[in-house]
Amino acid sequence: MKRCVLLAISAAACLAPPADAQTAAPEQQTTSAAASDAQPPAAAPAPLVVYFDPGSTAIRNEDTAVLDHASRAYNEGKPIVMILTGSADRTGGAEQNLILSERRTMAVLKGLIARGIPAERFQVFAKGETDLPVPTNSGIAEPQNRRVEITWR
Repeated sequence: MKRCVLLAISAAACLAPPADAQTAAPEQQTTSAAASDAQPPAAAPAPLVVYFDPGSTAIRNEDTAVLDHASRAYNEGKPIVMILTGSADRTGGAEQNLILSERRTMAVLKGLIARGIPAERFQVFAKGETDLPVPTNSGIAEPQNRRVEITWR
């Protein structure tokens, strides 16, 4: 059985358009929409990835630089939402891996909040062993799957 968890930390309130966008005249909205159509959309930034040792939720020393990079990206671009997505490899049981991916995601969340990113800017997902970056059979300890991806928009 595949299980996925969405934790209760959400940036939904931050996604509402500004008040002046809601009250803008229709011709202003059309003009800005046409202007945005003329420019190609910006490429989404590549995700930042924090890796974990088997069975661990501790941020490795070599991955603290990833948290620093994510903090700089937030401070430079002020994205609306930072998205954290945790996974685990396929060793152990599915429920255990779901809990492990949640704990890993929470460790990254705490690290980013400690670096000054407001908690309300996060959406946090724990996927366990579902939808893995490197598909593997059950029981395979793939290091690339023990991770938390950090993306933003």
